[in-house]
Amino acid sequence: MVMAATPGASFAALASLTRLGQTGHRGRLILQHRAMGRLPNPGLRLVTAPLLALAFTAALLALQGPIAEIWSAVMSDWLAALELPGLVISAAPVQDGWLTLAAPLIDMPVRSLSGGVPLGHACGMAVVWWAAGRLPDALKPGAYLLRFAVLIHAISVLFFWLWPGSFLHSVAGHCANGLRQAWLLMLVTPWLHLATYYLFPQPLYRCALLTLMSVIYLLVLTPLQYAMHAALLYHLGLVVMPLLHLLFGAMLSILGFVALYGWAMSWPVPDDQGA
Repeated sequence: MVMAATPGASFAALASLTRLGQTGHRGRLILQHRAMGRLPNPGLRLVTAPLLALAFTAALLALQGPIAEIWSAVMSDWLAALELPGLVISAAPVQDGWLTLAAPLIDMPVRSLSGGVPLGHACGMAVVWWAAGRLPDALKPGAYLLRFAVLIHAISVLFFWLWPGSFLHSVAGHCANGLRQAWLLMLVTPWLHLATYYLFPQPLYRCALLTLMSVIYLLVLTPLQYAMHAALLYHLGLVVMPLLHLLFGAMLSILGFVALYGWAMSWPVPDDQGA
């Protein structure tokens, strides 16, 4: 005789199956991934977050001139400290728009890719390629990056060897464009954080702190970065400019920017801000 299942037994079996579906192979509970959760109603943050972004943008635009002067002074000091024959010229205000920074210009001579210089670059690339292959498995991502850099530089050396007069870029243009890119990233920073951080249940002071840290990071890094670019271009020639532009230009700024954002996302949410 078959006994009909009682409602209590059915509910117990269903609950048991539910728990089983949420249990891993080691018997531990599988927690819901945060990407599957729902963002609580932003409420007042829908008003305060855009106002905070606007405040940062207004402050940056008001400091546009002083920032250009600070960058010019820092790079001038570093060129003098490195005993480079370059000169940093404060550019006049540009006519391209009120958002465009009057980036200072670096005027300096560079060495030509002649004689045994290409051979020296080739030997250096061969050594780096070989050393990248000797790295342990834990450092394989770094090995791939090193070999990618070698490929970029190899193409650059080949170009300068075959068409040495066809490269129209200069140290001044490279550094000025890099400074303008960093400035635009500073302007965009509050709005990127508005879309990716401000609407999360974090206190307003943390939102402001993240943006302030990111802006200060770009403010400090940028003149040091392009003073170093100028030094490398003076000693190694324009042949290294593609490598500097692709891997050590805006990419370096963005890596630090993302790292700061990732750190801020790890800050615990206060209880009074909601789950």
